[in-house]
Amino acid sequence: MSSFVIICIVSISRLMTHSGMIKDLADGISTLTGTLYPLFSPLIGALGTFLTGSDTVSNVLFGPLQTQIANNIDINPYWLSAANTTGATGGKMISPQNITIATTTAGLIGQEGKLLSKTIIYAIGYILISGILVYFLL
Repeated sequence: MSSFVIICIVSISRLMTHSGMIKDLADGISTLTGTLYPLFSPLIGALGTFLTGSDTVSNVLFGPLQTQIANNIDINPYWLSAANTTGATGGKMISPQNITIATTTAGLIGQEGKLLSKTIIYAIGYILISGILVYFLL
């Protein structure tokens, strides 16, 4: 089953790239944020992991977006790819799938909201600090 999901995600990523969706999104985001975009780059990775529960899937989905934005604002795409991965690990802390696994493993079934309210502060801090570091390292 997991192979099927990975094939579907990669297919969606390729479809987004070849249809021009990635370029259109990247053009809009880079126009809106300009050279400040590296501050927000980890947030995109975190969003991907929050939605999918997987760092790898976040990178597959949003890696091409990060690369295109880097090209648009004329910075090294490796930095934004690394920022996406860094943000993706922050998104792991608040991903519903991972919160459910953690509460089930710890025998805290039904306390997902409580765990999320505790971890979201750390996730936001981690993502903000990551964005600031990426921005100043460029």
